Amino acid sequence: MIQNPVSEKIDYISFNPGRQDTGDLETGTTTITATSEASGVGNADYSAALTLPAPTDARLVVKRIAARLSVTIDSFDVATHLYCRVYVDAQDADHKLFDMDWDSTGAKLYADDTSESEFATIFNLLKDGAEHTFYFFFWVNQANNAVISLVQLEEGVGTHDTYGGQREIFLLDFNGAVALVLKADRSGSGSIQGGIGPTTYYYSNIVYTSSEPLVLRAENFLNKEDSFWMKSTVATDLTYLSFFYLNIRSEE
Repeated sequence: MIQNPVSEKIDYISFNPGRQDTGDLETGTTTITATSEASGVGNADYSAALTLPAPTDARLVVKRIAARLSVTIDSFDVATHLYCRVYVDAQDADHKLFDMDWDSTGAKLYADDTSESEFATIFNLLKDGAEHTFYFFFWVNQANNAVISLVQLEEGVGTHDTYGGQREIFLLDFNGAVALVLKADRSGSGSIQGGIGPTTYYYSNIVYTSSEPLVLRAENFLNKEDSFWMKSTVATDLTYLSFFYLNIRSEE
């Protein structure tokens, strides 16, 4: 008689957060004349609501969400600085994502990561899978004006960082033999490096690649608390997870 027979269990996890994009919120040009930041989200120069999907399986844990701000300054007239602040849901310090000061014309790009240790209040909002509103405030340093023609924000489960040790994007909280396919992409001009491995060492025990877009396909064994990590070659790029599909085989 066979004692304590082992049965095989097959699970499937998918996650498709993609890139969320406000598009260009300025359809023509706008002249910024205010010399101080307006008060109250109802007085924002622009606003847009985005929804970043959250994983439906608790074994996949999002660890980092990045956002990229694009603004084009066409001209200054006497004013020499254009200021921009972007808030998520509320106009206070904890909800402030971008705080910019530009003193030249042209295309302006900036990106930030949010995580449990960076912009934690905003990270906890953006990762919940609900809709959140971004509020944009512009003003100049003195009377007269600046003219802008592009205002855009993008977000995704990912990073802008070029850090040599890579950045943990999501955690895989299980053990088991897996077959996976994953695609990451970028908004910008650089390339992506990424892989799956232990969070403590950031080497890839399953797969490592560098490309744009980045596609991982593998069959291997994942250890509990392995993570997908990624980094960019250009700090103003948004590198983000497009989709992730995983079959898990484990024993019960």
